[in-house]
Amino acid sequence: MSYAPMPPTQTQPQRKNGLGTAGFVLGLVGLVFAFIPIIGVIAWPLTILGLIFGVIGITRANRGQADNKGMAIAGVVLSAVGLLICVIWTAVFSKAVTDSVPTPAAPPSIQSSGAPAGKHTVVLEVTTTAKSNLLWTSGFRTNSQEVLEPGKPWSRTLSMDTLAWTSVSVSPVSYEPGGKDNTCKITVDGKTVSEQANGVAALCTFQP
Repeated sequence: MSYAPMPPTQTQPQRKNGLGTAGFVLGLVGLVFAFIPIIGVIAWPLTILGLIFGVIGITRANRGQADNKGMAIAGVVLSAVGLLICVIWTAVFSKAVTDSVPTPAAPPSIQSSGAPAGKHTVVLEVTTTAKSNLLWTSGFRTNSQEVLEPGKPWSRTLSMDTLAWTSVSVSPVSYEPGGKDNTCKITVDGKTVSEQANGVAALCTFQP
């Protein structure tokens, strides 16, 4: 008795669902913490990373590399809502402090020569080694997602009457293990206050 040969077994491609799932978890946890005064400061990095990982998860799903697009989208939505709540809390506390404490006039000798009188200058800088997603936040202003080409430097100069919580993050669109690091830096009135290099997600933050 003869048997027909078995067809060759096809190996299913490994799904890269990790970052999409991580984005959902970070977004959910960050949203919960965002509602808690004082402790809510923990939500800032969680929601920002959740937003970054969620965007990468969506990108991978669109390329067919992952099958959890719905979870990645949910992570982006949760992270965005949590980040908005964090911004609102920061604005409320900043206004309360500003209203309760009179601001003395600064003598001309301590004004920054690089900033207009009565203002602060905040400079955000990013360098990339691969095609990367960029996100920056300052006070109530959050830009839409930007995609930077490999090796393209990026910078943004902000002028503020009152310093506000500010962050900038950059992460590769498609993470490859062993890749070179992206970098970010925040400079306030000529002084570097945050600087980081990371291959997964470089995140720089400034808290006045």
